[in-house]
Amino acid sequence: MKRTHKSFLAATIFSAVLALNANAADVSFTNCADALNQMGLFNGTDKGYELDREPTRGEAAAMLVRLLGKETEALEKNYKSPFTDVPNWAQPYVGWLYENGLTKGTSDTQYSANSNCTAQMYTTFLMRTLGYKDYGDNTDFTYDDVISFAFEKGVIDVANYDADKFLRDNVVAMSYTALATPPKEGGHDNLLDKLVAEGAIDESKAKSTQDIFDTYREYEKIASEFSKETKVDMNVNMNSNIYIDAADAMEVSVNANIKQDINLENFDKSKVLMNGTTQVTMKKGFLGSPEEVSEKVEMTAYFGDGYYYLNQDNEKIKMPMSYQDALEGIDIDYVMETSQEPISTIKSINKTSDGKYNISYSEDALTSITKNIMGSIVGDDLDIDKVKISKIDITTQVKDGNIKSMDIDMNMTFDMDTKFDNESNVKVEILNVGDGVVITVPTDLDSYKELEA
Repeated sequence: MKRTHKSFLAATIFSAVLALNANAADVSFTNCADALNQMGLFNGTDKGYELDREPTRGEAAAMLVRLLGKETEALEKNYKSPFTDVPNWAQPYVGWLYENGLTKGTSDTQYSANSNCTAQMYTTFLMRTLGYKDYGDNTDFTYDDVISFAFEKGVIDVANYDADKFLRDNVVAMSYTALATPPKEGGHDNLLDKLVAEGAIDESKAKSTQDIFDTYREYEKIASEFSKETKVDMNVNMNSNIYIDAADAMEVSVNANIKQDINLENFDKSKVLMNGTTQVTMKKGFLGSPEEVSEKVEMTAYFGDGYYYLNQDNEKIKMPMSYQDALEGIDIDYVMETSQEPISTIKSINKTSDGKYNISYSEDALTSITKNIMGSIVGDDLDIDKVKISKIDITTQVKDGNIKSMDIDMNMTFDMDTKFDNESNVKVEILNVGDGVVITVPTDLDSYKELEA
């Protein structure tokens, strides 16, 4: 969930920046491959989808022709190209693209059909599919700036794009995202609607994906408005059950009120105040305990002026903490404007009659994103390949066009020498937003002792 909600900035903007620089090569977008396959846009090979290998330029040509709704025409007319290195199966696709001025060879006689297609190459194909031009008069982008242009248009994002190790996995995710993107010429909500209207894709086969796109677009609009709020007052309740080698080991619950006033010009001038309790319960038998043991801790945490203050059971400490330094060099406005929940990570989304949006995410995709973020934080201190998310579902309650609450269920496993299972539920209740949010700075900050390095 890569949304950069300003209301949750203290927790999520830093993760978003980490994810922007992370390697997403492990992501598995089987959900996207299945949807494309259902609509006849992705066939895989005799070995299956083969999402874990790099695509060839010939395969990219076939995908582009399908996304343009021209596969039937290309096959029936058996288009040819002047290139001598194109295999028979790919010749109609490369020929159609060549005849329509959408591709060129690597030389007058070579197309390099079996060479790897890079992320930059495929992104260029997708932007052309959406009607944008990088050739002739009145161009929209150039090959050199296509990546930033595609980010701006929402075709690629932090989940589906990987410049270093571009796989067929990324091809299906980027293609799926392109289908959810409005074409340049307008007239349709997204490319998929355009292809259905033109008869290029069977409407019955596209309906389930169209329903996801329609609900997603509605939800995105609401979430986008909510993300503009920099002042938020909310209650957060988290319950987490931890199992070690399948044995019930520990339960952690956190109940807190969090108020945030985020300064987008200088994050260190932001204010975040949290008051709450944490209760940890050790189950009978855990660490040899003869009985269940529970401890409850009260805490107040405050962030302001580049310092983090923590009062836990009347033990007061403070430490320097600069979000501004961490975000140095990052174009925050760009991140805010272009960051939206990657649709390629969503398995299903629906809206109930009482205004709830139920979203289920791809476990494989979220596992990879989580690994990337954790890897950026802890480096080699944790074997992140052992991390696995097995469930992540979110229910968002909307009333009068505003988000009122969120209910998040997530299960995660760390399968190392010892297997740790974590089942968590987080409930967020939005109490107030905007100028009605008032943060009262603790009056005893001078009494906090600075934590020694």
